[in-house]
Amino acid sequence: EVVIPYLLKKYGNIQDKRATDISATLEESFIFWEKKKMLLFYLFPFIFAVIGLVLIRHFIGIFLGFIVGFSMPNIIIVVAKQQRLKKFRGQLVDGLMIISSSLKAGLSFLQSIEVLCEEMPAPISQEFGLILSENKLGINMEDALRKLRVRIPTEEVNLVVSSILIARESGGNLPLVLSRLTDTIRDNLKLKEKIGTLTLQGRLQGVIMMILPIGFAYFVYKQNPGHFDVMLQTELGKKLLALAIG
Repeated sequence: EVVIPYLLKKYGNIQDKRATDISATLEESFIFWEKKKMLLFYLFPFIFAVIGLVLIRHFIGIFLGFIVGFSMPNIIIVVAKQQRLKKFRGQLVDGLMIISSSLKAGLSFLQSIEVLCEEMPAPISQEFGLILSENKLGINMEDALRKLRVRIPTEEVNLVVSSILIARESGGNLPLVLSRLTDTIRDNLKLKEKIGTLTLQGRLQGVIMMILPIGFAYFVYKQNPGHFDVMLQTELGKKLLALAIG
């Protein structure tokens, strides 16, 4: 009677701390979730534990399901961040074109970023808006751009920030640099899309070949449970099974 409430309280405290940490991590990427969504993180372990029990019909299914459910919030965070990075990457070319055009029109670099924030939607407007906010708080532009490189760890952003910093330090033609960067990044994104299309069939074949043996073994086991006794009960079979999994 005392143990179960204590465990539930301990579990609630752990999940409260995790929810706070997850919320802070998401807010760093301008991802804001309602409390209703955060409450699902408390239920995920129990939901997946039930699913594991139904699928495997053994105590180990509850354990595996609980572990998967406990890990699910971290998986969701990774997916959400990757989706945001993908969207930012798709907006970067248009954003650079706006900055380049504004510089050619006679605006300063800071004013050009303000134009970008007004014209472009999130997430690129959020990230460059944060650069403006940091600059107003006294952080110099170079450090603000370096922070952008940390927040958005992509090849394209690293290339843009490095090129802008070099151009500002050496007094280079920044509008020309940004124009060339736009062409380079556009060609790079097209090349990546082409590679993704050409390798799609191979990647799908890899996934299918990975799942097929497991699915086939499960089907055979359901039809004839004793078929795998030689693998599961003999010493040689266990060694071969471990070797195959390895």
